[in-house]
Amino acid sequence: MKTELTVKGMTCSGCEQRVGQALTRLEGVSDAKADHKAERVVVEHDPTRADEQALRARVIEAGYEVA
Repeated sequence: MKTELTVKGMTCSGCEQRVGQALTRLEGVSDAKADHKAERVVVEHDPTRADEQALRARVIEAGYEVA
């Protein structure tokens, strides 16, 4: 399943990496691609192991806001 989240606070490619790495370390996430200019991240995941609430929580833990 693919889920797209709007992420506020990313300002550079380093932020993209931080968000992507935080999400891919979550069990059930196979890929995460963040784009700071578009303020979004697209996450490929197994919804039975990583639901949208878990994805949002992980982004917040990484220091960013989910709109």
